[in-house]
Amino acid sequence: MPWDDDLSRDSAAYAIAADASRYIRVVAGPGTGKSFALKRRVARLLEQNVRPGRILPVTFTNVAAEDLQREIMQIGVAGCADIRGSTLHALGMRILGRQNVLAATGRIARPLNRFEMEPLLYDLSTAFGDKRRRAKRIRAYEAAWARLQHQEPGYAIDPADQRFERVLVEWLRFHASMLIGEIIPQVYQYLRDNPAAPELQLYDYVLVDEYQDLNRAEQAVVDLLSAAGHLCIVGDDDQSLYSFKFAHPAGIRTVPVSHDPTTDHEIIECRRCPTRVVAMANALIANNHNREPRRLTALAANGEGEVQIFQFNTLEQEALGVTNFVHDQIQNHGRRPEDILILAQRRSIGNPIHAALLQRGVPSKSYYQEGVLDSLTAQERLALFKLFINTEDRIALRWLLGHGSSDFRTGAYARVRTHCEHTGLSPWGALCEFDAGTLRIPYTSHLVDRFCAIRTELDGLRGSLELVDLVRRWLPEDLEEVDDFRQLVFELAENAVDVDDLLSLLLETIATPEIPPDVTDVRIMSLHKSKGLSSPVVVIAGCVEGLLPAAPDPDVTPAEQKAALEEQRRLLYVGLTRVKSDRETGRAGTLLITYSRSMTLADAMGSGIRPASVSYGDAYVNASRFIRELGPAAPRPLAR
Repeated sequence: MPWDDDLSRDSAAYAIAADASRYIRVVAGPGTGKSFALKRRVARLLEQNVRPGRILPVTFTNVAAEDLQREIMQIGVAGCADIRGSTLHALGMRILGRQNVLAATGRIARPLNRFEMEPLLYDLSTAFGDKRRRAKRIRAYEAAWARLQHQEPGYAIDPADQRFERVLVEWLRFHASMLIGEIIPQVYQYLRDNPAAPELQLYDYVLVDEYQDLNRAEQAVVDLLSAAGHLCIVGDDDQSLYSFKFAHPAGIRTVPVSHDPTTDHEIIECRRCPTRVVAMANALIANNHNREPRRLTALAANGEGEVQIFQFNTLEQEALGVTNFVHDQIQNHGRRPEDILILAQRRSIGNPIHAALLQRGVPSKSYYQEGVLDSLTAQERLALFKLFINTEDRIALRWLLGHGSSDFRTGAYARVRTHCEHTGLSPWGALCEFDAGTLRIPYTSHLVDRFCAIRTELDGLRGSLELVDLVRRWLPEDLEEVDDFRQLVFELAENAVDVDDLLSLLLETIATPEIPPDVTDVRIMSLHKSKGLSSPVVVIAGCVEGLLPAAPDPDVTPAEQKAALEEQRRLLYVGLTRVKSDRETGRAGTLLITYSRSMTLADAMGSGIRPASVSYGDAYVNASRFIRELGPAAPRPLAR
């Protein structure tokens, strides 16, 4: 159908879709229909004979990219099936994966998982401080590049930091790897230093969703990719949640200055949420000062909605109370399990709810997937699988060699590395010579013994096995502390083509914050993961001080603490606006906010909560300060 079919010329969607400006900024609040406007814009471009391959939709998550692509296909415009949305990270990996780029950068685009940072921290010299100090230096290195501080005149870096960066990069080069935070800066450097690079001429139209979640380096890469074409950015600084990835929400506020002339569009009518939820969200976010002042407008047809706020005496009672609420919604209010979304910032809050739901017979699924690698056994299994696929994966080998040692066998490994750097051998090749007895280096026998054990286990996995049989050998049933990891692997193996595909799917699932929207269970996840989702019934649990908002970091400046508090407020704002009404059936959405008065000290400490008081192993906590910031539209909290 035509791109403007049933589209009012007075609507924001029409204005955005029809705009022919080179630079376009769309500020769109939650639930305002930005995806609808974007797909109509893409449809117009296709109808005007723009080649699909010349259009690049960039989103923050893979699920968002797939959703946008599906919505574009629904319009039925010729060529829409050939549109390929991408995250900027995935696009960067593809660019770095090209041979000419590797030659230009001299680096290998093999990112380290979080647990794989451990041997790096041990191998770095103690001259750079203890492990905590070394980790902070790595964080500062990534932050400087993410913010492009290295590119700014007068960037101050002392000799100790310069030496640290040199040693760090040497380690990464030897191990043919990158920090995750280096990928986009490497792409930026390549594109900036190679103005004739073919990647700079690939796209005539670049559309970027969730622009506020990009860091400065990512925003600079977007500018380079769109330098020869048109750029349309969409976002909302009130929904910026990723400071831990160095997000630069100020970037969306300064686009009209940095991209002159820019045409501005604003969509503020919330078509998703009940009117009461919109009022609460506006009251909450108004407490932030570092933002463009705006208010969502409510759609009266959505209805007022049902909102309740409960405080329970204990965390166990909170889990039971949420379970009773969910059961009642399904049994007495006609809700389906997939209509219910439970948000809790820590597994220590979400897991008891998940367990109580399962015990009650309510189908539910937990999406704290980043936790599947919390156990050392799961980490060891993943490293072994990587090495099984590629014995020259130096990071996997380094981690496995150090596993089980209090100092990661740093001294012995340093001797092997020195030998490899002098001879050109890889660590695997050198250790094979050790095992064969053709090479000996003093004080490395325990490292060689560990290598032999690794090699023996790898040999046990080899052979002409079906993928599922291989997985059973790799993750046997009697292996403890890997239940969640094993379950995830078997789920992914059903759709994997081979071992390489399985590893790719596994790494993507663990690393990315999104979840599939088409499920049939009650979904339990963090507020971060809920971004992009919506549900008729939303529960936000664990709204206690020290968790939402998180306890302030005492090692940062007051200004940084204030910025962190504002991001935590934005996090709850996003959670509130997941609630959706169904205008077709006349059913307004439902929101439940819960928190407890006490929990075990172990649960509090495990969640990073600093209790208000402690008594006999029980931690007493206070209601989140955000509860009182929800404004007059919020109901009075009730004890349960």
